[in-house]
Amino acid sequence: MSPLLYLLLFIIPLLSGISVILYVLYKKNSHTELYSEGLRNENNGCYTTALHNYEDALSEIRKLKLNNKFGAKIAQRIKILRTTIDYERNFQRSNGNNA
Repeated sequence: MSPLLYLLLFIIPLLSGISVILYVLYKKNSHTELYSEGLRNENNGCYTTALHNYEDALSEIRKLKLNNKFGAKIAQRIKILRTTIDYERNFQRSNGNNA
């Protein structure tokens, strides 16, 4: 066999392995991107959008079976956001009735 064939037999599996590793690393980081986007939306006052981002991040964590502490932190933020959204709705309703 020629040296070129040996080189190809070495490079093809190497490139395949690198692409799989990069894909796995990207999938692991998608939940952190969703979390940081949710945090930005929460800070900007877009609570419903932030809630969707947090819920998506939590579902990604559960799919990948990752870090329970981070998942618990996101679940706590979801509870707080739901309470905040309900409070704002009630405040707007009661404010609208008095006007």
